[in-house]
Amino acid sequence: MIKCFKNLIFLYYLISIFGAAIVWLLLGWITNIYIGGLAAILWIVVVILIMSIFALKKTNKIINIMLDDCNVEEYIRICNKILVNQTDKRLRTVFMLYLAAGYINIGNTELAEKMLNSINGFDNSKLGARNLVTYYGNLVAYYFQIKDIENVVDSMKEFKAALDNKKLSQAHRNKLKYSYSDSECLLNMANNIYDGAEQVFNDALSREKHMLGKVSVKYTLGLIYLHDNRPSEASEAFEFAAKNGGNSLFNKRAKEQLEKLHNI
Repeated sequence: MIKCFKNLIFLYYLISIFGAAIVWLLLGWITNIYIGGLAAILWIVVVILIMSIFALKKTNKIINIMLDDCNVEEYIRICNKILVNQTDKRLRTVFMLYLAAGYINIGNTELAEKMLNSINGFDNSKLGARNLVTYYGNLVAYYFQIKDIENVVDSMKEFKAALDNKKLSQAHRNKLKYSYSDSECLLNMANNIYDGAEQVFNDALSREKHMLGKVSVKYTLGLIYLHDNRPSEASEAFEFAAKNGGNSLFNKRAKEQLEKLHNI
């Protein structure tokens, strides 16, 4: 992730190269040139580890602009800025997936489709396995948004197969299994089958740590309450989504549902 941020690349070369040179010269003078060389290599490894951790934290901070602040527009702006300057193929794939999620959450299906169609395969690595399952998760969400249920079903099959990839970490697999089961429930709802849906999304709400996830679940619960003819509970759920949804699609849709309820 260091390659995503120009300031970190500059700091990396500055600290690692000049620092290693100083360590080598000092220890080479105090002890001998071989120990100085080993110490210089160790210095570079430590710098890489520290910079990688810092880059990961910086990336998570960007992601949380959408997930915690529900500021999807700002998240998209930053991701686009990074993507434009990114030449590493694997990192470009990561940020195209980030952008696809952003466009889906803001309701721009045209750009979401364009971003997903721009991704050219995944390598046979742990990162590739993670990108693949993220891709199909995004694809399922995209097809739900455009109400293409046939392709939702097909994409969910691919999503499930990607979850079974042995190179996917157990922690990531467990997290996305919940996403898959929630999508199964949404698929049932699309076919007017609401049995057990309230419990599924109440469980999802209790698991959710990020505000955008809570907003999404609350909006879905509002739809369930509407179906069950519980307008006061639906109104409460939609009000939560409208109040906390920032500039996400859920804010807009919740307000539309509230307007319909008020006009009844």
